[in-house]
Amino acid sequence: MRTPLCPFHLILISLLILSSGCQEDVANLDLLQATPVRAVLMIPVSDADAVLHAWEDDLALPLAKEMHTMLSLLPLQEGTQGLLSLHPVGAGGLHWTYTLRRSFTQWHPSLLTDLKPNRRDYASGTIWEWTDSTGSWALAETSEWLILSQTDILAEEGIRQVEAKAGGASYVGYTSLAEQLRSSPMVTLDLNGASPLSQCWPPSDVASEGLPDDLRSWRFQQPGSQAWDVRYTADSTAKVAISTAAPRSESLAFADSTEARAFPGWRWMTPALAWAQWSAVNSHLNFQGHPFAVQAQGECTFYGRRKALHRVTMHLLEGESLQIPHWRTSGDVTIGNDLGLRKPLTLLPFAKTIGPYVLSCEDTAAVNRSIVYLQDMRDSAAEAHYQMAIRYVRSQPSEGQLWWVAKQSNPAAPWAGLTYRAQGKVGYWSAAALLPRNK
Repeated sequence: MRTPLCPFHLILISLLILSSGCQEDVANLDLLQATPVRAVLMIPVSDADAVLHAWEDDLALPLAKEMHTMLSLLPLQEGTQGLLSLHPVGAGGLHWTYTLRRSFTQWHPSLLTDLKPNRRDYASGTIWEWTDSTGSWALAETSEWLILSQTDILAEEGIRQVEAKAGGASYVGYTSLAEQLRSSPMVTLDLNGASPLSQCWPPSDVASEGLPDDLRSWRFQQPGSQAWDVRYTADSTAKVAISTAAPRSESLAFADSTEARAFPGWRWMTPALAWAQWSAVNSHLNFQGHPFAVQAQGECTFYGRRKALHRVTMHLLEGESLQIPHWRTSGDVTIGNDLGLRKPLTLLPFAKTIGPYVLSCEDTAAVNRSIVYLQDMRDSAAEAHYQMAIRYVRSQPSEGQLWWVAKQSNPAAPWAGLTYRAQGKVGYWSAAALLPRNK
């Protein structure tokens, strides 16, 4: 999956030529030539099994089953290469596209006969559409290319690009993309701050229920594109993707003045935690007119006794000098927006302190039933959850200034998430998911 191949040298040469403004050379961008516009993520494929091993099980890329089907449907011949790309479609949906040259696979549209596909002919190609047990599919076929997706919008876009000989034009601005695709398992592309991938990664089984995520607009904001390396932790308990260091986004500049801190939410509600976000910040809050320094802040969403979702915000104080032993209305507590954040974390209606943390919530009874504070004794089940959470923390290359944590459906490997670490003028991301112990 990581062996340099000749087609990518062609991309690099073409990008250099394009910088001088030769429009007809756009068509020479191999692999990108027929790839639909505005991808947010690209994965080069030279070994489908290696790609699936790295990305499919228990991690973390959206629509992994769709990806598996695409790679299975168009098997590559040895020594050839395809390109997976993820695109925003319509009002926020994301879809994979798999692009490869026809000569790179022995598959032929005649194999679709039993599925009775619909056929639409264009001047330079054909679109085949069918439905099978894996879903609905659209395949664009030209004399040189196969473009497979679950939406005909992307299949049609691929044909239009081939017809106009303008393929790859939307990626000319990413001057390092060719080299990144040649040497990295995955590349994310910034789309002027739209960050549609942030809706899916890290994934959450309850994301469709509208979980709050005030830090979402910061995810994946980096200039140009960013390459990721995939590895396993030393004890093979987690799978990690680490981005290359990139110039820090202006919206993340506040991270320079903060010390990274591991997310603490699982210390008291690990078994029920569904989703959480955490940022290390040098800020303050006021209680009855007295200021208190804050080192980090975040929020958790957790399952209550009846599986209802409940929200808790947290502020980590510099010390334990503030004591609010019982829940009270949070009107006496105010949070400063010292950092000028676009979406500062707000307080919920009720507040109290537990150790160095100021908590606020909407349902005090639900929180009282769910909190298991670190100093209390845990039963064996709670301890097992806690130990898995610690394994997840240790899977990260370092503690981070920003954390997103999500509970996954597999109870043997429940944690996945995304972490940002700023170091001077650059920063990098890491995404990690625990693996079941039998892996």
